[in-house]
Amino acid sequence: MSAMVSVGTMKTATAEDDVLPIVFLDIDDVLCLNNPYGGFDALEAVNGRHADPDTVLREIFAAEPKRVLESVHKEMGGQLRYVISSSWRQVFSREQIERVFRTAAVGFVAVGLHEKWETPSRLWRTDRIEEIESWLHHYHQGEPFVVLDDDYSGTSLTGIDEELKHPLAARVVLCPVGVGLTVEHLPIILDALRRPFAENSKERDDLPESGRSGRNVWCR
Repeated sequence: MSAMVSVGTMKTATAEDDVLPIVFLDIDDVLCLNNPYGGFDALEAVNGRHADPDTVLREIFAAEPKRVLESVHKEMGGQLRYVISSSWRQVFSREQIERVFRTAAVGFVAVGLHEKWETPSRLWRTDRIEEIESWLHHYHQGEPFVVLDDDYSGTSLTGIDEELKHPLAARVVLCPVGVGLTVEHLPIILDALRRPFAENSKERDDLPESGRSGRNVWCR
């Protein structure tokens, strides 16, 4: 597996803040459990095609996952940056994503979006691990980070912890489909965000610049 880089409260994100710990955030089955609403409902809402857009966006994320993410943010003193790794980034603009998070009462994510707010999105499909590695290759400055994903879309991240020297080891949380973030995930999330990245990393230049290709579809 490839290795990566090592270098070194709510307000608008600026370039000087980008050295803050990073949360790579998937949405489906992490925050959005598709009950009662899912990604397509949110897309219809932000594009003005839903009869009750505000209700959709208020209820788009499940209560417990929202509480857990809020706990993470508070435990870190609000000093976090968020990068969207979800397939939602392929069809929502940054402004639309911000509206979703703000209306869903998770506005701290909108405020804390990294300047480079999304992992690479291409015409051809790549695995989640490759998209995250590509972002790290290009933009990582040595910040601690954690990857929040789910068992379905994060299949390529499975087994990372078995490779102790892999840069993502002990930095990946895979939520069960239909369950999302739970309080049991808090210790590993906070440990990853507080642990210096250099402790298990090598060089950023070893990261691939792009992933394998395949057909791109709306995925979870």
